[in-house]
Amino acid sequence: MSIRRASVIAGLALLGLPATASAAPEWVTASNFAVPADDVSIGGGQAQTQVLYQDGGIATLAFLQIESISPTVQSTLHIGTIAPGGTYSEQLTIPSTEAGTPAGVQIAVAPDGAAVATWPELIGDTVAVPDRYRAAYRPAGSSAWEAPVTIATDTVVEKGISDLLTPAISANGTAAVGVQHFAPGESTGLHKRPNYRIDVAVHPAGASWQPAARISPVGKSATNLSLGFDAAGDLTAAYTVRYVEGSEESEDLRTVIVRDRPAASGVWGVEENINKEEIPWTAFAPYLGENESGDAVVTYQYADSSSDATWAATRQGPNGSWTTPAQLTSGGSAPTAAGVSPNGEAYVLYGFQGSSSGESCAGVERAQAGQSFSSERCLSPTGENAFDGSLAFLGNDAYFAWRSEVPGESQNASIQGARWGGASTLPDVARNLDTPGLDYGDPTLVSDDQGSLVAFYANPSGELRAAALDGGPPILLGASVPVTATVGRALAFSASFVDLWSGLGAGQPTWSFGDGSGPVAGATVTHTFTAPGVYTVTLGAADALGNAASATYGVTVTPASLSGPPPPSRRPVVTLHVPACPKKLSKKACKRFQASRAAWQTLTGRVTDPAPSSAIASVQVAVYLISGGRIEGLSGKRFRKTTKVKARATFVRAKVSGTRWSLRLPKLKPGTYTILVRAIDTAGRISATIVKTLQLH
Repeated sequence: MSIRRASVIAGLALLGLPATASAAPEWVTASNFAVPADDVSIGGGQAQTQVLYQDGGIATLAFLQIESISPTVQSTLHIGTIAPGGTYSEQLTIPSTEAGTPAGVQIAVAPDGAAVATWPELIGDTVAVPDRYRAAYRPAGSSAWEAPVTIATDTVVEKGISDLLTPAISANGTAAVGVQHFAPGESTGLHKRPNYRIDVAVHPAGASWQPAARISPVGKSATNLSLGFDAAGDLTAAYTVRYVEGSEESEDLRTVIVRDRPAASGVWGVEENINKEEIPWTAFAPYLGENESGDAVVTYQYADSSSDATWAATRQGPNGSWTTPAQLTSGGSAPTAAGVSPNGEAYVLYGFQGSSSGESCAGVERAQAGQSFSSERCLSPTGENAFDGSLAFLGNDAYFAWRSEVPGESQNASIQGARWGGASTLPDVARNLDTPGLDYGDPTLVSDDQGSLVAFYANPSGELRAAALDGGPPILLGASVPVTATVGRALAFSASFVDLWSGLGAGQPTWSFGDGSGPVAGATVTHTFTAPGVYTVTLGAADALGNAASATYGVTVTPASLSGPPPPSRRPVVTLHVPACPKKLSKKACKRFQASRAAWQTLTGRVTDPAPSSAIASVQVAVYLISGGRIEGLSGKRFRKTTKVKARATFVRAKVSGTRWSLRLPKLKPGTYTILVRAIDTAGRISATIVKTLQLH
């Protein structure tokens, strides 16, 4: 997994992207994860906390603040972010109103920061009232959520109906929210039990919410929705449909249905009946896993009156056909999680119950792309029941977490985890991730998008716990490195790092100055260069487990005799070209073209060093956008939220070939751009800075 760094602060010339080196990931000691509701200044109790991450290790937190349950229900939904080394920043607040009271929250977050949140609202002041189902979307790169929308509303309450909300989001920012809720007046079965229906609303990236579409059949109860996206925004839904309504609810029979919604058409395809309708068999609890290439696995419990087992089917690519379902276990079992690695290997985690309690365990099977599943095997020690597992990937290595419990001893639980390396024939031996013997909640395993995985779960007191598999290096928050220096004059260097899980190692960070001197350690250090030249300064940091990150910076050192300002006649000269218009365009059309984003996608110009020449060391460019009061500055290969001061001091290197230079910019958005260009020769002389402001459409 690639590691992306925070932008560096003023006075820094970045020569290369930070390099990383990671040791084998290790589990660190579990600890409490502080959430804002633990702060008495917010007040009330905290419930249903979710933590998910985007690139750069930025966490999005969602939780429900419970102010009152009796005589009326009063709550507030909170969603905010925590940047590495930072504090919680609220982004979305939904309090109780006469229109509705938030009763839960679920979120999904894309690597670029796009996110979707969904929650039910009680209409009225008690729990026994109709509900409405709401959702909100956060665009990539934004701290503001769009106005919430209502996905569905129930005007009739049916006791015993469990309404469920399911969010999902693609790597390209397309989001979806599924609602399983009451469908009054549609029961066509002999015994007239109430039906569920499933509605799904989609929010394409850069657009707005589309009307919710019903994807389940009318008159048939549909439950247990699971959603999956590929990187292109193609959506897959898996759920169960009741095809026989027995005299008792335990006699109902269900089958697994899969439907696809290609991003290109935006239209739901036909139902695919995965396990068919075969009396007296019924399907329970389907789980869908999908990777960014569209490879997918669906697993479920399939049972009749005498036996039940875990079954699964796989698909290669978004347009592939589902394989014939395979029975994975010989004894009683139920799936708890499913996923597909980037290279297409499908994994199914399940709880196994043999003929006796001594055979119970958490089990797993793998199917390599296009092949059958492996034989059943236990991950956990036998003699322990496994509940509600979760799985996630680091590269092609699969990691699992689950709650284990000694049969008959509900207060004697433990949080366990294991790995199955993509290149390994067998999974590793399971281990306890926290102190065994406590009544823990079920774990959710998530990636922090910095090379680590985190299992989140509640302790017996309801506090959120985090057991981290640390495979990511420290994060660079900022650095100050001089661009130029003079022989014999001491320079100050400083940097700030943070590590999310295991902390910085001893003697970190470290500095190497590229002049033959030995490395030094410290957040702030000084160094004196003894000879002129262009030196590469390397800044590095490692955490307590040895996961390391580094960044390089260029420092041009001039002789003491040249310590004053360079003579203007000997400064480098740099120009910025106005894009040439295509042939045959009128003057008016040419002006429109030169005000377009396409014309300025690649910046070009010339650079020379008047005689006596010292040769051009670099051409440096700073670019920032002002749009709606928000400032985004070019940092590395992306535009990031910043301030005008930082943006004007954060330069990236252009490509220089002879007397020409060029710089390909990331995708541009409409707005007002400011471009700054300067050149530096090998003697440290800096050209006059070109400043150009453009209004691009």
